Amino acid sequence: MPSYQTLFTYFSLSWALIAIALLLITWRAVRAGRIRLHRNLMMTVTAGAWLFVALYLLRYRYPELKVEVPPEYVGWIAFHGSVALLPLIGAALLIAARLLAGPDSHFNRHHRRYGRLLIPLWLFTHLGGLVNIYLFYPTS
Repeated sequence: MPSYQTLFTYFSLSWALIAIALLLITWRAVRAGRIRLHRNLMMTVTAGAWLFVALYLLRYRYPELKVEVPPEYVGWIAFHGSVALLPLIGAALLIAARLLAGPDSHFNRHHRRYGRLLIPLWLFTHLGGLVNIYLFYPTS
């Protein structure tokens, strides 16, 4: 049976590629006025991202699963992780506002503006995730 680290590496790679594709499809859907598709895909991407975060944090519960990060990459990891939380929390708030708040809520009034900011950040996050896989998760 493959190790958790190997499974997590393959899951991370798969998730990054799937999420990039879904985000691009979501962006095209909203531009084409396909709001229901946009909404459903954003809920899927957001749920998948929270699952990824949970699996990522699970590694810190078990010392044998921790990845050693060379000191010269600590700044990159801190930056990437911090930037990654912005679109994830932002998307969760936008979804919650759409589902629970009225049309006059702040997030609903500025939904497009936040979306235009969060989608590029989220794409950067997933592209950065691919870089992290290359740097820190050898498959040998």
